[in-house]
Amino acid sequence: MNDINKETLSIKFSETREEAKEEYEKHLGSFLRDSPVVARRGDPDVADLLFGDPHDPSLTGLGEILHTQVDISQEKGYRYVHHMEEARAAAAKALSQRTSLDFAVEDLFLTTGAFSGLVTCLQALCEKNSEVVYFSPPWFYYRSMIKSVGAIPKGVDLNPEDWSIPFDKLAEAIGPKTSAILVNSPHNPSGKIFSDSELSELAQVVSAASKRLGRDIPIISDEAYSRIVYECSHAPTPAKYYPATIIIYTYGKTLLAPSLRLGYMVLAPGFPGALKMRRMFDAIQPMGGWLLPSCLVQRALPDLELLCVDLVQLKHRRDKLVEALREGGYTVIPAEGTFYMLVKSPQLDDEAFSRYLESRNVLVLPGSTLEVPGTFRVSLTASDEMIDQASEVFKSGWQPFFINYNEEKYDKIKLNK
Repeated sequence: MNDINKETLSIKFSETREEAKEEYEKHLGSFLRDSPVVARRGDPDVADLLFGDPHDPSLTGLGEILHTQVDISQEKGYRYVHHMEEARAAAAKALSQRTSLDFAVEDLFLTTGAFSGLVTCLQALCEKNSEVVYFSPPWFYYRSMIKSVGAIPKGVDLNPEDWSIPFDKLAEAIGPKTSAILVNSPHNPSGKIFSDSELSELAQVVSAASKRLGRDIPIISDEAYSRIVYECSHAPTPAKYYPATIIIYTYGKTLLAPSLRLGYMVLAPGFPGALKMRRMFDAIQPMGGWLLPSCLVQRALPDLELLCVDLVQLKHRRDKLVEALREGGYTVIPAEGTFYMLVKSPQLDDEAFSRYLESRNVLVLPGSTLEVPGTFRVSLTASDEMIDQASEVFKSGWQPFFINYNEEKYDKIKLNK
């Protein structure tokens, strides 16, 4: 045997990625790997309100659209495609109509969903040890994604009584190291939509900070749920008030088909240094691991743009859950948009309470994975049958059950099954 094989050597990993991995593990990774709640996903007996996964058949027409494009791609070939002009034009036209803003086709870049749009923007804007300001509670991947590019996540807590923006704290958080401000509206996990007046004030705060620092501070506006709204036709966008805005969008939410991996990032009209940013995106998307959608879904985009998940059904599920939760003594602010709502947990240890709910066959996401301990998140993408089942559990309250709930005894019962 060769001598070199007798000695065990170690591999040196990227310190930046190691820090990002630890951030991921701290909030989400360990929960996904170790929680008995996650282990019961797919169990036919549970009401799965854990994530925004579809539990109903796909949208009518979706399969037909994709099948047609498979046939076309068979004829034209599956070649490398950066951005099909007809796809970019369809997306830019639809967004312009919904927002009454004039988005240029050349400023829109197709992505493999919001994930790749966010990482492309972070790679383009962040230096090592620069800071990205975000609103907390955040989507659970924000902090680890920010750390993955060597930047430092800097959270600003939303006001918990109504999830509004604390503008004084935002102004304090912006400093010389700020490379971007990450805004998410409609907001996951709370379901809050920032109003036009809030976004106008946001623009004023960021403009003042930009003037103070002598450079434009870009806003990355995560608008994945911009069409998933219940009291208006489309969520307002900061691009209306602040030109240095990059909008991130994904069709995965609108179509309730997250695995399609199709979306875009687009510069607001009047974006400063637009040409340089276009060149940056052109380089980062292939360099980052081909962060571009397949030719099949690009060809399908003009038709996919016309589809949307049933908002009436989602609103009905929201209303049913709110009524059931309140009847059971829970505190909840009804979602204005997104698939989600945050509920105050009767137990500060929200992970323990999520395990208790799992013992009653209801799966929810503990708020500690989202920087809001003492809460849990419910998803409206569960089937109507699951919503009915969960509603009955919520309506029955928790006090008499939770007081008698012995987690150690319950774990032994589960292990013996």
